[in-house]
Amino acid sequence: MEALNSTTNYSIYLKNESHEVKDFWCFLEKPDGVPSSGVYANSSTSLAVRPNYGGTNKFIIPTQYSLGAGASNRAVGLGVQIDSSIIIDAEYKQKWEAEYASTPPRQGPNLNLLQGHESPNNTIGLLSNSFDRSKNESGKWYSNASFGIQTESGFLGVTWSPSPNELFIITPKFSFYISTGSFASDELADLATIPKDSAKIELSNFKNSEVTVTLTSAGKWLVQPGRV
Repeated sequence: MEALNSTTNYSIYLKNESHEVKDFWCFLEKPDGVPSSGVYANSSTSLAVRPNYGGTNKFIIPTQYSLGAGASNRAVGLGVQIDSSIIIDAEYKQKWEAEYASTPPRQGPNLNLLQGHESPNNTIGLLSNSFDRSKNESGKWYSNASFGIQTESGFLGVTWSPSPNELFIITPKFSFYISTGSFASDELADLATIPKDSAKIELSNFKNSEVTVTLTSAGKWLVQPGRV
């Protein structure tokens, strides 16, 4: 198994052997440390791949995790579009505070690094402040938090609705799902259904930081180490 390299970009090459153009979507596996329920897949990372295309289609995945925070007039849920007000790069052992405002007025949140506070090894901490969630939501103002990876093609990760004074110790999983389902950019999707018709890619599938995912003419997924 290849060891995760914090300075390496990982490439997922995409091939389409079906008879029509397919939109390939990339999703990040749910990390440990986020809520057990009310967490949704969130991706704006997609490419339209022509059948038997002779050129190159790929997702480039950096080993740089991101935290996002936002607030809007729509509650976190299936089919809701989430556009974080602020997204920052986060490193292992850092602990961040998401500072959500209490209404009125309606304001977006801030993300602040908590100096002198460390999260355990191989984790990233996210602490929500003591905002008035009940008051906000009664006024149709809903907070959201996101964790994931910002790629050249877009964001992929998970989104949920935090409670006040809630600490999340997030342990990332560097594994992905490739799907051609009906999705929309930044629109929250069901984490439970994505794996059913997807190709799963784990760190062990990469060879020289590359992997090839093929949708075959029979509608099956083929995952091959390296660039094929």
